[in-house]
Amino acid sequence: MNNSLRSLLRLTASVVAFGILPISSSYAADTTLRLTHLFRADSDAGKAAQAFADEVAEKSQGRIEIKVYPSSQLGDWTETHAQLMQGAIDIGLQPLSTNFDKRLAIAWFPYIAPTYAAAKKAYSAGGFAYNIVDQLIQPQNLKLLGVFADGMGGAGFTKAVNDPANPVAKHDLRIRVWPGGTTHQVLMQKLGYQVATVPWAELYTGMQTGVVDGQIGGSPELANNNFKDITKTWLQYNDHLELAWFVINNDRFNTLPEQDRQVLVSVAQEISSRRFDGVEVADEEQLDAMAANGTKVVRFTPQQLATLADFTRTQVWPEIAQELGDDVMAQLRAGVGLAK
Repeated sequence: MNNSLRSLLRLTASVVAFGILPISSSYAADTTLRLTHLFRADSDAGKAAQAFADEVAEKSQGRIEIKVYPSSQLGDWTETHAQLMQGAIDIGLQPLSTNFDKRLAIAWFPYIAPTYAAAKKAYSAGGFAYNIVDQLIQPQNLKLLGVFADGMGGAGFTKAVNDPANPVAKHDLRIRVWPGGTTHQVLMQKLGYQVATVPWAELYTGMQTGVVDGQIGGSPELANNNFKDITKTWLQYNDHLELAWFVINNDRFNTLPEQDRQVLVSVAQEISSRRFDGVEVADEEQLDAMAANGTKVVRFTPQQLATLADFTRTQVWPEIAQELGDDVMAQLRAGVGLAK
């Protein structure tokens, strides 16, 4: 055996003995999970999904790998909701479809929490709204891990809006509400608007051509990402908190070792908490960007928001209560401190 070969064998033995071989398939994760979401990868929610995957990998010491599929690559969020129930997809960060239980409309029920502090209390783990959603999805074979606060809801228009803080003002404007959005159809009609339902795929063109004059149902970031060049007025109604829910197929969750289940829950809760602490700043940055782009941004005072909330709870809630049913509606009223 020549000297070169002896040196090579000694080097190989040392590498193996000291464990300095590159990580290979022998270090592959014990569990691989697929996570779907509808957001752009570079959005706040998209970054949160990737952070969830990265932190789970780190805290599980590589036992869990989460493959993230952004931008609805695995299907529209109503479709992936069904796939999550069936176990075809493991984890979702997304809205929850009312196709299987219309009571999940509580996720965007108007004026549950018109301030950031109230929203954090209601939708954090242990909050009344969080608990209601957790109960409602259990029969769907889903488990709630956490919630991502994407931003407070508002409305964007291609035109000026007169007297927007007055809940009984009349507006000669037609606003788009998402198909199936019964709660906000009633809300916007009560606030003096004409209402139309337009599919998301047709909304930009509809606003551009005047089929509708505005849209409601998203956060400032969503408006900046999709309607930046046609939004002339933005009303920061704080009508709902735009949420994406960390949910996992319950059967899949229960197949995991206890320590791995704890990792998934703890990381989701940590990301939820960090976002609740930062969502107001994130919204303000987006509103400032709107204003810099020439959009008239209307921020309502705490008193104006309280007036809008009181109007909605007395004039709108009775007409949309059937969306939640008596039991959930009673829990909601108790949660916001209203008498039955």
